[in-house]
Amino acid sequence: MAGSPAALLSRRGLALALFAAVLGAGAAAPHAQPARGVFRVGILTSAWVPWHNQTRAFRDGLQELGYVDGKNVVFEVLASQGDSARLSRFAEDLVRKKPDLLYCVATPDALACQKATRTIPIVFTQTGDPVKLGLVQSLARPGANITGIGSLRGMLAAKRLELFKEIVPSLRRVLLTYDPRENEEHEAVISTRQVAASLGLTLLERPITSPEEMEAGLEKLAGGGQDGILIVQANPNLNIPGRSLEVAMSHKVPTMYTNAFWAEHGALASYGANEADQGRQAARLAHKILMGQRAGEIPVELPTEIDLVIDPKTAESIGLKVRRDVLLRANRVIR
Repeated sequence: MAGSPAALLSRRGLALALFAAVLGAGAAAPHAQPARGVFRVGILTSAWVPWHNQTRAFRDGLQELGYVDGKNVVFEVLASQGDSARLSRFAEDLVRKKPDLLYCVATPDALACQKATRTIPIVFTQTGDPVKLGLVQSLARPGANITGIGSLRGMLAAKRLELFKEIVPSLRRVLLTYDPRENEEHEAVISTRQVAASLGLTLLERPITSPEEMEAGLEKLAGGGQDGILIVQANPNLNIPGRSLEVAMSHKVPTMYTNAFWAEHGALASYGANEADQGRQAARLAHKILMGQRAGEIPVELPTEIDLVIDPKTAESIGLKVRRDVLLRANRVIR
């Protein structure tokens, strides 16, 4: 399809990360079944709702491994609704209840949980480079009380722009709004900048640190397929993804997002790691920990499925038609 994690990693010399992912996958032996009473699992997410693609997939993945909600596992989910100031308090609230494990859906959530405890096991997903972030000592041996699923989001940014141009050949200018305080977003901008020139695109870079700063850039966009919006965030920080989609839909501007959630809710397309798959990956790591393995001895894994999702109905609504050969490359076409 549009790309594989292995191919992307090989081009960037991250053989160690791929090796860690293979180790983390383990042999095909049957999973041990949970034997003790009731496990308590705390979940911290920056999302607007507690149960979304990744948290539901995490819960469902655990159920497939023998953990039944309300029977031998109890979940407590706290959602900060994009407010980073609430994350530290929520993490501390979860830690005070002494769960058996914490599941953190994104980088800010993982950092908040890591700050709150060095003893309760933590499983993360959707982080940038976990070594650079200080979450783990190495991918092969994370150390301390933490492991998880790394993110390819920054690495996929350039490919995301290339696919955006293929889907919308008339594209000339692309707005890229990002939070410069987030290292992964900054790195995504750099890689996107490098490929924009080769595609004949003008990249309208707009660093923001408050939601109000976003409006000026959005107001300058015109419909018709010459202007577009490229999203590099997976988290709802500063409401960049949500507000961008609102403006795009009202002004008939094409958008390219990092995950399928947005394509399912009106964006033209998305390209990124499959969130539900990551949730199930995290469940398998959580199972190992609940069965007695130390989190810090379980290698960090990487996303196993990268999806291109396109919504032709959105294209039609903004006066565009996606070529058939491009639709055939998509992992999913929303009908």
